[in-house]
Amino acid sequence: MSTPLSEGSHEDPLPKPTPETEPLLGRPSSAASSHSSQQPAKQLTTRHAFAVLVTLQIGSGIFASPAQVDSNVPSPGAALLVWVLGGLLSWAGAASFAELGAALPLNGGMQEYLRHVYGDTAAFLMAWIYIMAVKPSSMAIQSIVIAESIGSVSSSEPLAGWLLKLIASVAFVSMVLLNSINTKFTLRLSESFTVFKISTVFLIVLGGFVAVLAHLINPRSSLSGSSDWYSKNWFETRPTVSEGNTINWDSISTWERYGHYCAAIYGGLWAYDGWDNANVVASEIRNPGRSLPKAIKAAMVVVLGSYEFVNIAYYILLSWDKLSSNDAVAVSAAASLLGRPAAILITILVAVSCAGSVTSNVFSVGRLTVAASQRHYLPAFFSKRGLPTLSNVGSHESATSRFDAPIYANALALVITLVYIFTGSFRALITFVGMAEWVFYVSTVIGLLILRRREPQLERPYRPTVALPMTFVTVGTMVIIRSAMFAPAQSGVLAGLLLVGSVIGVLRSRRA
Repeated sequence: MSTPLSEGSHEDPLPKPTPETEPLLGRPSSAASSHSSQQPAKQLTTRHAFAVLVTLQIGSGIFASPAQVDSNVPSPGAALLVWVLGGLLSWAGAASFAELGAALPLNGGMQEYLRHVYGDTAAFLMAWIYIMAVKPSSMAIQSIVIAESIGSVSSSEPLAGWLLKLIASVAFVSMVLLNSINTKFTLRLSESFTVFKISTVFLIVLGGFVAVLAHLINPRSSLSGSSDWYSKNWFETRPTVSEGNTINWDSISTWERYGHYCAAIYGGLWAYDGWDNANVVASEIRNPGRSLPKAIKAAMVVVLGSYEFVNIAYYILLSWDKLSSNDAVAVSAAASLLGRPAAILITILVAVSCAGSVTSNVFSVGRLTVAASQRHYLPAFFSKRGLPTLSNVGSHESATSRFDAPIYANALALVITLVYIFTGSFRALITFVGMAEWVFYVSTVIGLLILRRREPQLERPYRPTVALPMTFVTVGTMVIIRSAMFAPAQSGVLAGLLLVGSVIGVLRSRRA
């Protein structure tokens, strides 16, 4: 299946763009007849669905967010438990979205589910937040990871903050320019990055295995990584550093601990991101009632296991007192085992993986902006494709087929993302994008519960136990509320965007 891949993923697989109003958002989901008319071909087997779900989730997040998790928990063992919790929450969310995808096979996914349950204003609000916050923040994070990785091997001393932001900006602008050529080039670019992601994960896990084996053969071997992993208790409380502040876990209150745990969970969930595209798999898999549960369970086991092994490798290769303050953890882990050449290799792999994440996000936010413009959520010129001068070219049709990227939509994403790069930090942005995404994830799964009661006659080829969506809603709501209180700056910006979007949405509805 040829789709741009997500990470972490934050790279969403989107339906192939179709003329006029169908790209990404699709048509209004008001009747059962529209369901059948938009039903995609059943192309995926269990094996195909498993491969798609695994590839969607393994992305750039696992190379950087471990520091966000480690700095907000009292021990390495607690960090590993957070990664398990993130995987289980993602599994519950994927199962819930898969039910919606099988019951409502509509182009547009989450946005169309919100429209079906709550109405057009909710769908507009989701598009508004994703265009103004979620996607730009994700691309800013990925660009910062590229800069941090380059900075960690280019100099023995940490690079100045302004220089890291400049590197991140140059990297992002370069990727936007590459993705503004045409759709076919963007898709090929995105697919080519997948092998780099998988290879990087494999090499890190292999490095941890080599270190353990070297220690068993010769405890004094230079390849045995840090001594912390075999000389310290993995569940023993130790001070950590978060946002430049040292956390003494023995002296903080339970409420403060809860806030740090929520920040840690967001770090893990950002790496798992991509599970929300299970709805795409659900609408295209053969016999979803039998095949989809197998694919989701197998995919979550593989992804969760991969992330656990990668994080164990980090704790084996790196000194524990340095991991919490290291946003280029993959590069540092390679350097600790095999020195600068290995660090340079991993830097290249991480940078390319993050570039792949940026590529798919540019692709998806561009199509989201075009579709929002076609629904009159944004000014009409954002739906224009190709270069502005093409109207003066004699072979207009052939030129637009070669240069069909949404130039104006990409330009909007470029400006907003640069603002986030220059004003935000890696960890603040992770918390911000986590809150923004999970507001809509939880709202969508609440909508699933509403639909079960409101439309019991709706055909549901796949229907997980009610415990999964209920657990997802309960835990997700608790995490959102505490994180909003724990990070007032990010929650204030998000609340402001939600308020402005709500006002615009209501005014739109009144005008209509």
